[in-house]
Amino acid sequence: MLPGFKMLATAINGNKVILIWVDSDADGYTSAASLVNYLHNLFPAFTENNIIFKFHKGKEHGIIADEIPDSVGLVIAPDSSSNDYEEHKKLKERGIDILVIDHHEAEKVSEDACVINNQLCDYPTKSLSGVGMVYKFCQFIDSIMDTDYADYNLDLVALGMIADMMDLRDFETKHLIHRGIEDIHNPFFSYMVEKNAYSLKDNITPIGVAFYIAPYVNATIRMGSPEEKELMFKSMVEYKAFD
Repeated sequence: MLPGFKMLATAINGNKVILIWVDSDADGYTSAASLVNYLHNLFPAFTENNIIFKFHKGKEHGIIADEIPDSVGLVIAPDSSSNDYEEHKKLKERGIDILVIDHHEAEKVSEDACVINNQLCDYPTKSLSGVGMVYKFCQFIDSIMDTDYADYNLDLVALGMIADMMDLRDFETKHLIHRGIEDIHNPFFSYMVEKNAYSLKDNITPIGVAFYIAPYVNATIRMGSPEEKELMFKSMVEYKAFD
């Protein structure tokens, strides 16, 4: 975690442009949105002026180095890119740092990127998805900065892990999901709950979210226009949601 924090802090202190690559599934969208929401709580002006987003045109996964402009100083890939070794190398050769926050299996830890991945270390909870790993990273930053913002995004953490069908038999995963659905306040998530109130009834459960909210997210990512995908993502980003 510490090398990732140092890489992020260097980019912020240097007033560099940070590109967040939004991976094309519900876990990817909630991973990116929860990270942006967290950073906006800490550094609102920097987040609004220096962080940009990149979306896939279709249902691809991972970063595409050739689509990243030279003005970018740091690329963050939540929920993807652990095994994009060639893309990491291309970016490093261009002087662009890469921070990967992921949960997918990979053959090795990249030599050209900072990789935070519960499958590539001894962290015991392997069922945390990308958004779960973003949450753990934000928790670590809280411990360094003496702040308490990570838990605010637990509703998005729950949505992403439910949509990614993570194993609720693991205590930590189940605990985070239940904490998240007990306090839903994200603009997108809360409005989806409101619009699906008849199906969800009065008790929000992981099963209810899996059947009546997650499919809309997945359908938009798979079938929506680029404008619809971006609109949905920005509705999860609290400082953009009501624009």
